[in-house]
Amino acid sequence: MSSIYRIFFIHDEINRFGKVSTDKIVEKFEITNRQVQRDIREMKMMGAPVEYSAEAAGYIYKKPWNIFDYADKKTLLFYLFASKIAENLDLLPVVSKKLLSEIENIYLKDYSEVMKRISYEMSDTEPFNAGIITRIIESMQTKTALDIDYSNAYGVDSKRTVEPWHLLNYGGKWYVLAWCRESKELRTFYVSRISKIIGEFSQPEPFEKEIDENLLQKCLNDGYGIFKHTGEIVNTVVRFYEPVINLVKNRKWHIKQKIVEKKHQGKQCVELTIPVSDYTEITYHILGFSPHAEAVSPDDFRNQWLERMKETVKRFGE
Repeated sequence: MSSIYRIFFIHDEINRFGKVSTDKIVEKFEITNRQVQRDIREMKMMGAPVEYSAEAAGYIYKKPWNIFDYADKKTLLFYLFASKIAENLDLLPVVSKKLLSEIENIYLKDYSEVMKRISYEMSDTEPFNAGIITRIIESMQTKTALDIDYSNAYGVDSKRTVEPWHLLNYGGKWYVLAWCRESKELRTFYVSRISKIIGEFSQPEPFEKEIDENLLQKCLNDGYGIFKHTGEIVNTVVRFYEPVINLVKNRKWHIKQKIVEKKHQGKQCVELTIPVSDYTEITYHILGFSPHAEAVSPDDFRNQWLERMKETVKRFGE
């Protein structure tokens, strides 16, 4: 049994009775006095104002300690929802199933039936290698470079030395924004296309490029979609017509989006303006709203959208 059960018991006993004796903890969990002392030290590391009182013949709080007050019903119900996301989607690369189980057993026993009736799915996800994710996180922590075998979208393999700056889950898939030593640029690498991290036991090399927070935030926030920094950022305008207007205008596309309701050629519509550096993803999403969406500007964006539709009709039309 892990310390989380014992710490919760100690905390609950002190709050209910003002103290808890060593003998009571030893008897309850069948542990040694030394283990109790280790649990008390762990509580102190968590910030608990716990101390032994000879007068009370047990452990007490010098002042109220409310670290477990987060466990109100609303917060726990949200935790229940979030834990189902982690369980069903593998969206979290590193998660302690044991810890989640212990929290559920302590706080959520009354919701065991409800928990069975909560799930989370996305239509387009891919599995990832937990070992590779872990290595990337370790690399960011130690600021040491990684040698990787990588396959691009066309299946072309290459070897890269990268310095990971940020790990991003986008649309159910994991990406790492890393400084690429070969290209001398900040690049986005699709984690599922990293087949291997080379030289696991070799001497790690420190980052050559200091993390540029301004560049990183620009890449994360400026452009729409996962292709965030492949070129100049331009504002694209898309027009949506009925019956998708309500669906579109309530959707969060980008933190810098602008949505305006208006009429065009006598028809009600909404115009969405978002910053984009690569038209690939926004074109893909517009086609998903066909025939109720129209690429408006700039011209090269509209032309690309028109060409995609013409190619589709030419290939599959009558």
